[in-house]
Amino acid sequence: MMTGRIEANQKKNVLISTGDVSIPGFFCRPTNRGPFPGLILFHGTDGFQPTHRKLAVDLAHQGYAVLVPEWFGPDRPKRLSWEMLPPGDLEAMGRWIKKQPGVDNLRLGLVGASRGGGLALYAASLIPEVRAVVNFFGLTCWSGGMESFHRLPLNPDDHLDFLRRVSSPILSFHGDRDTIVKVENTFLLDRACRRFGLEHHFVIYPGVDHSFIWPGNPRYHREAHRDSWEKTLAFLSRRLSPAG
Repeated sequence: MMTGRIEANQKKNVLISTGDVSIPGFFCRPTNRGPFPGLILFHGTDGFQPTHRKLAVDLAHQGYAVLVPEWFGPDRPKRLSWEMLPPGDLEAMGRWIKKQPGVDNLRLGLVGASRGGGLALYAASLIPEVRAVVNFFGLTCWSGGMESFHRLPLNPDDHLDFLRRVSSPILSFHGDRDTIVKVENTFLLDRACRRFGLEHHFVIYPGVDHSFIWPGNPRYHREAHRDSWEKTLAFLSRRLSPAG
């Protein structure tokens, strides 16, 4: 990927219209003309944090145009919880980033952490241009996981049945000591991917807990963070290159 330097006018707060609301977000891209692959970064239960902004900027330095939707907050009463998030929101994010100047609308990737990892997986079933999904310790399979998205039309007997509509490869990372989202989520995801013929690569880090990629929190794990970052960049570069 081309590396670009971010300047102030290449980072901005945005609003994405979807249904009856406008969802705030943060968007950044390199200063070069592009076109750049687009990435959508999905936050987890804790909502949009400074760490998400930093990750977006770091990815932009690697040659990506990155959108981070910010769904939840006290000034947005119609999106106060995951259960109020409809599939139309996800499709709107895809439409928005594809229309941005300098974005290659045929090369899109999705990145998500925790509950956002499950959301990234589902979004890949709705946005056909997605070529890669990176899932960090994603909450997917167990009770309280994907079923917490009450407005997503999930199969009640098989919450991962939507994967049959996904065509992009998936890369997952998980710690085997995750106390928030059990590592079995990734094993069950892998089983479902094999059932639907999906390419799924996953890395399990021994002794690592949840949220290991976010510096400043007590579960942060420097070695796992560094390794997953390098593997993420290699995966995105392969899948989102012009010939990928």
